[in-house]
Formats: sequence, structure tokens, C-alpha cells
Amino acid sequence: MPEEAIELLVLGSTTPEVEACLDALRNNGNPAHATRIEHDADQLGSALKEKKSLDLLIYTIDNEALDTTQLFALIGAINPIIPVIAISDMPNEEMQLELMKQGITDLVQRKNHPHLVQVILREHKHLSAVRRLQRLERQLEEAEERCDTLTESSRDAIAYVHEGMHVTANRAYLELFGLAGEDEIEGLPILDMIASNEHQPFKKLLRKLSADTEHSSEMKTTCVRDNGSEFSAELHFTPASIDGESCTQVIIRDQSISREVEEKLRLLSTQDVQTGLYNRQYFIGQLDEEAKHHFDRGQNPQTLFYITLDNFTDIRSKTGIKTSDGLLLQIAAELRKNVTKEDTLARFGDHTFTILSATQEMTATEDKAREICNLIASNNFEDNGSDIQPTCSIGVVFSSDDVLSGHDFITQAYHACDHARSDGGNDFYVTDTRLPEDSQATASEANLSNLIRYAFENDQFQLAFQPIVSLHGDTRENYAVTVRLIDESREEIQPEHFLSQVDALNRMPELDRWVIRHAIDELATQRKQGKKINFLISVSGATLEDDTLLLFICDCLRDYEAKGSWVTFQFDDNDARAHLHQLQKLAEGLKKIKCKTCLGHFGLAKKPEAILSSFPLDFIQFHSSFLSDLFENQDKQDSLNHLNEVIQEQNIKTIASGVEDASSLAILWSIGVNYIRGYFIQEPSDSIDYDFHTD
Repeated sequence: MPEEAIELLVLGSTTPEVEACLDALRNNGNPAHATRIEHDADQLGSALKEKKSLDLLIYTIDNEALDTTQLFALIGAINPIIPVIAISDMPNEEMQLELMKQGITDLVQRKNHPHLVQVILREHKHLSAVRRLQRLERQLEEAEERCDTLTESSRDAIAYVHEGMHVTANRAYLELFGLAGEDEIEGLPILDMIASNEHQPFKKLLRKLSADTEHSSEMKTTCVRDNGSEFSAELHFTPASIDGESCTQVIIRDQSISREVEEKLRLLSTQDVQTGLYNRQYFIGQLDEEAKHHFDRGQNPQTLFYITLDNFTDIRSKTGIKTSDGLLLQIAAELRKNVTKEDTLARFGDHTFTILSATQEMTATEDKAREICNLIASNNFEDNGSDIQPTCSIGVVFSSDDVLSGHDFITQAYHACDHARSDGGNDFYVTDTRLPEDSQATASEANLSNLIRYAFENDQFQLAFQPIVSLHGDTRENYAVTVRLIDESREEIQPEHFLSQVDALNRMPELDRWVIRHAIDELATQRKQGKKINFLISVSGATLEDDTLLLFICDCLRDYEAKGSWVTFQFDDNDARAHLHQLQKLAEGLKKIKCKTCLGHFGLAKKPEAILSSFPLDFIQFHSSFLSDLFENQDKQDSLNHLNEVIQEQNIKTIASGVEDASSLAILWSIGVNYIRGYFIQEPSDSIDYDFHTD
């Protein structure tokens, strides 16, 4: 990156002298620009206002020199941190001392250009340090303001204590102890909030905190409210400061309330709000747990039923959202009546339900699937007197040693369901993974391949957009672009269910080009409507081998009148390492047309940071596995924190993907991750309407 030029304002001197000074700076390897003005107060005032990026002022001492009092009055009013270097034909120590008392930083002999260059470089270096310090001070002030706002609005009871006395506390703290206002807490000993029988251990802890101001601690004790009532509490002590003075932050959590709230949060985080069934996130977690603890050991075998309504899209378009949502509630209620206490029933998607059952005997499993099909097909769901007749298709999969994860399990069930739908729906299909692989039917893969070929020929893919949200106040509207396959029933097939088959058909480059062209088209349309959005578009490893990709991207940008700066292209970490030479050339080309680059699924390689300097990078998206049990896993938190620091030191912004809960959000914020995306924020959608400005 080229060094920024030093901006000089020369007061007095001749043009040849200024040019000689600039030549000396440039010969020393320091680019510089200069503006020369006469010793005139009005000219000086105008120049100071116009030159916002001014670095230094050179003040020539001659008979017409501007009075230094007037000089510094103008500088102080407009740009007070600008250093002033004086030059004189006959400098001496007495003159230098007097000028420095008035505010001049140094005095140099007028034509001693080597000396002048060194003084300019010294003062410019000092000015840069001052500006950095000012920026840091502003950032600190902003951070403290945000911290104060967060503290005041926090539901946690937070107080700041110095030498055992309260300094301040937030409203939640005052309300917890039944105090009316902050004036009641200031100067009050924190010991007054502790039950008398707990005073000794609490005093011991206070002495320890006083002796070591960097010490953090926690304890469980009994607290006393203003009315004398007691409650069990957990106290957390952390070093802090207020107005530059060291103190201790105390967070008090009412354990009786915490247990009740935790249970409510647990239910909210596991339930689908609309139907009251378990949600997708919880169900996948259950599948993963079963795979981890039972499937690979052959213990507690399970069966997965994947149930999708065949004609729901038509029903919704004919009856509207309100009626179709009512239908989902009725079906959820009917399914709930027909599962056992041992079964896990969830709403897995918009109109997809899943059941994890202990049933393993083939006949009983088929009977259960047939019963569900008949249950939905035979019930008359009414809409203002008109009958609605939905049907469903069910994919059934047995657990086995081949099912190594919840993802494997759900994918096999999805393909089984797709097989049932391909025969006209209102049916079920059982894939018995307990049988040898060569004895299983391959019709599902064949059907999927045909569907993919049809999609390419008839434009049956569809883009979906997921917001990428800043954790630190950046309101730029960024979206990750994903792709869906549309089947014969106009239903969306998720990428995890068909991309591997596209790759097997050697058509990933073709799909990537489809996504790039349609995404840039949509992006340009949104921009013309006044929306300042940006897209993150993924590119596969197979496409990196295409030497004409950069030219194709340039053509798309030109055809749709889009700017490269609106687009970030993402490459998988493994693909990047496997095609590093091709990616280096592509990334350099993308940089020239102002496109940004992102490395995705990052962090699992042996030395992940080794690739960071291999090609121009603007973003890193961490592998979603970091987010699995992040809240409980300290090792993952430490690893993510280390990687985030290493990446951001190279001026690369970080994105966490797969954010599914609020607890992970808090950890990511504390680590300093720049952006997040995931189902907790919003699932991918065909609409671009996320509100990035919500407080």
C-alpha cells in the first residue's frame, strides 16, 4: 500500500525554495504536497479551513512575517494540533528558545534542507501518534457510552463498588433491592446488601478484591432487600474503572428468578412459536446426540419419519396465509395425538414435520407411516365451510452404524421422502440403512439428477438471501446469497440436499455462473430502487479452475450496470488451499474491479492463519462448527478468540455463521467478531427486507 503524502502549508518563502524542500523529501523516499501562501491572516485562515488533511505548517521568518500571536490564534481556532516549524536565514539558540515558548516546535536554518527534512519527518510522526491517540480516545468514549447504555438497559442487576462502597448502580439493581433512586445507593456499603450470617465470608472476599485489583471472583450468598426480605443470589465480581478510577463491577443474579427464567428460555429456544412443537434447531440437536451416544454403538436404535405436505403451496396460494397457518396448527395437533411419550415430534420446516421414534420393526414402522398418511388425507380441514384436503409424503429411515451424524440421518430421510413424492405423493418410502449399501435402491439419486437437469434447462433454481448483521453498529445492508432447487410441486429443496449431486454431475461451474448472473441482476435492481445493499456470493472449488470466470464477472457487472464494490465473492477454505494458484490470480483480478473477497468455513485447518497473506482478503467467515455448544465450551471460545485477533490484526473483518441462539451472540460480541449470520437472525428468504436499523 503506497505511503500517504505529507501535506505542507508554507507561509512565506519563494516557490523555488518550496520545490527544493519537496525534492529533498521525495529523494528521501517521502512523498509530499505543498501549498505556498503569503504572510496574510486572511489567506492563512482560508487555507487552514480548506486543507482538512494538513499535516505541517512551515513558518518563514522575514520582515513581513505574520505575528506569532495571530498565527497561533488562527491555528488554535481551526486546527490546533498542527505543528509549526520555523525557518530563518540566521537562526540562533536565543531565537529558537523564544519561538518554542510561543508554540513553534523547532527552528531550522532556511536552506538546510537535510535538517528540515528530518524535522518534518519527526513532527509528522508525532502528529500521526497524536491523531491515533485522539481516535482511540474517541473510540474509548464511544465504547464507554455504549457500555453505560448497555449497563443501564441490562436486565442484570449491576453496581460499581470502590473500597466496599457503592459508586453507582443500574435500575435493575435498584429494583432488585427495592430502592427508589440512585441517590439512595451512592456511598452505601455493599455489606448492607448481604445477610448478617454471610458477613464474614463476604468481608474475606472484599479484602481479597481490595488487595488484588485485577482479581475476578464469584460467590453464592444471601442478599437482603430494603424491606428486610432475603433471597438467594449469585454475585460476580470483575475489575472495572469509572472516570479513570479503579473499582469493581458487581453483577447480582436472583437465583430464584434465574431458575424460572432459564426454564422459560429453554422452552422458548426449543419450541416452534406457531405450533408449540419442538423446533428445527432442537430436533437436529437431538439427532446429533443420538448419533453421538447411541447410533455408532448400536444402542437405543431410532427411526426417523420425515413428513412433508404435498400440496401446501397450492393451498396457501388459494386460501391465504391465515388459513394455511391454521391448517398447520390442526395438523400439528393431530400428529401430537398420534405419537407416544417416547417419540420426539418437531416442526422441521415451513410445512415439514419430523418424528424421532423408538419403533424399529419394519411392519410396525410401515403401519405408523401409513397411519399418518391416512390421518392427514382422511381429515377434512375446514375453511369457512369449504373443505381443504391436504396430503403428505413420508420418508422413513432406520438408524444404523452408517448414520454418523444428525445431518446424515435427516438427509437420508429427505431423500426417502422425495422418493415417495416422486410417485405422486400421499405415500411413504422406507430406506432401510441396516441393509448393505449395494442392496439399497438408487432411485432417489436418479430422480434428483433428473430434477437438476430439468432445472438447468428450465431455469428452476431460485435465489435466497440471508442477512449478515454487524455486532458493532455498522448498518450496511449485507446479504449472503444461497440457491434453492425447485421441484415439480414448486417446493424448495435446500442446498445441502442437492449440491453434492450437482457436483457429481460436474455442473457446479454452471450453477455458480447461474447464481452470479442472477445475483448481480437482483443486486442492480435493488440498488436502482434506492436500497444500498451488498451481496456475498459463494464460488465452488470446481469453478476456480475456470480461467474465464473473472471475464464472466466483468461482463455481468457491465450488463447490469453494477459496481464491483457491491459484491463479495466467498471461497471455501479447503477449496482455496487446493486451488491456491488459481485463486491468487482471481483475487488480484477481483481487487482491480473493486470486488471484495471472503474465505469461508475457516478455522479447521492445522495452521489456519497461514493462508491469510496468500491473496487479498477482506472477510473471513468462521466454520459453523465453532458455534456448536460455544457457550459451554471454553476451549472453543479461546480458539475463536485467538483466531479472531490474528485475523483482525491483518485488517480483515470476521463473520460468524450458524448463529442459532442468544447465548452464542453474547460470546461473539465479547470476542469482537464483526458480523454474524444464522437462523437466530433470520433464515434465508426469497425477499430482501431485513431491518438493519432496528435498535
